[in-house]
Amino acid sequence: MTPISIPSFPNPSFSIHPCTPADLPSMLTIYDLAFAIDPFRLARWPSSQVSPSVFTSWLTKVFTKYLHAPHTHTWKLVENSTGNMAGWTHWAEPHVVSREEEERNKIEEEKEERERKERGEGKFPEGSVLDICEAKTRGWDELREKWYKRGEMFLIYFLSISPNYQKLGLGTLLLTAITNLADAQAKSSYLEATAAGYPVYVRAGFKEVDCMEVDLGEHGVGRNWAMIRSGEKE
Repeated sequence: MTPISIPSFPNPSFSIHPCTPADLPSMLTIYDLAFAIDPFRLARWPSSQVSPSVFTSWLTKVFTKYLHAPHTHTWKLVENSTGNMAGWTHWAEPHVVSREEEERNKIEEEKEERERKERGEGKFPEGSVLDICEAKTRGWDELREKWYKRGEMFLIYFLSISPNYQKLGLGTLLLTAITNLADAQAKSSYLEATAAGYPVYVRAGFKEVDCMEVDLGEHGVGRNWAMIRSGEKE
């Protein structure tokens, strides 16, 4: 597989860099700010039940795994004049997983689950509304199994811009940095959109192909949309 080069950013005030463990605090802050009123977050992890310290500890482990996941990239968008992180994204190249890699992944997952149980921890942070957490995960899995072709598509797991830097078109530009790579390989791109991100993805050429819905109780109905953008050379 050809190594991916970090592209230049069209806005000269910002630049793209790979995330490192030192970036985890900023990654967490951007997530907290960007998803503060997201219905899925409020319903899964109500602040009355999930303490900030417990949630931060859990999410730090999730994002740390992002940084080390094979076949994936985690990029940050940095404001050059201040060094501040304006946003970040986690995405995967098209790839084929060998039988040996599948076996290693299975062993690693079993090891993580065993160690988690030994520590007395669950799959989700303590206080989570488990039925909604499981429904969300199940919905994602079903959409991905139906629409995502791992060996043929780029997959955008996560993309978020800090509210301090929104309304500048940065989300679209960061997304385009990835889809340009997909276009160069004549590959499609796949993602699951939140309601807030949906318009950004439409502007970048993604088209809705499916939708999952979860009953969030007092927070209404939560929706995520499966979206695909075809590579320009196809």
